[in-house]
Amino acid sequence: MVIKMVPNTSNNNQSKTLIEEAYRKIKEMIFKQKFAPGQRLVTKDLVDTLNMSRTPIINALNRLVQDGFVGFEGFRGFYIRPIDHQEVWDAFGVREALEAYTVEQAIKLADAGDMAILEEKLYQHEQYMPNYYTQRKFLLDSEFHLQIAAMAKNRVLKWLLKRNFEHIFLRARLDNYDPRRMASSAQEHHRLVARMKKKDVIGAIEAIRNHIQKARDQVIRCLSEEEPGEVELASFQG
Repeated sequence: MVIKMVPNTSNNNQSKTLIEEAYRKIKEMIFKQKFAPGQRLVTKDLVDTLNMSRTPIINALNRLVQDGFVGFEGFRGFYIRPIDHQEVWDAFGVREALEAYTVEQAIKLADAGDMAILEEKLYQHEQYMPNYYTQRKFLLDSEFHLQIAAMAKNRVLKWLLKRNFEHIFLRARLDNYDPRRMASSAQEHHRLVARMKKKDVIGAIEAIRNHIQKARDQVIRCLSEEEPGEVELASFQG
């Protein structure tokens, strides 16, 4: 009689769940700015903070390295990967290309229900006006843009945009983001939605490009040690 050995998948599933939990929690800590860009991540401290064993935490950190949020050097260990001016410029260039296509597809494919959800996201973003930029404000902004991606009926596109947002919001310290940008950003959102409702593809693409370029310039100013008026934004084009 031949006895077939059935693989025990319960341990594997449990291990994957722990790695996913560690990954999510560390990523959340980065977003909440518990760590500064460039700061070393001490495994023992994470074990104590997350109340988890070392193995899933190491696996989660390796996954974060693959995703580009965390770096690793032999003599230094794991650390939060800082983002520099050139990478911000490049990331926003990719975002501009993606969102221009997203807006065009959303106008073609979205229905009235999709547009109603977008207008609700617009309202939520506009109504929340704190005295300075908060995590919630950034989240509401990204939700507005991700809804347009959802309206384009392209899950890969939405995933790419979400990852793009995360690299800016998780890796850049935007403590000095100019709060006056909130009002102008809301106006730009309104202009975009109005053109989308009119099915004005050219006008909507122009509106989203203008909006993203202004957001890019603001982030670059935040990262610069120079005064805003002295930053040579053109120098990051090449």
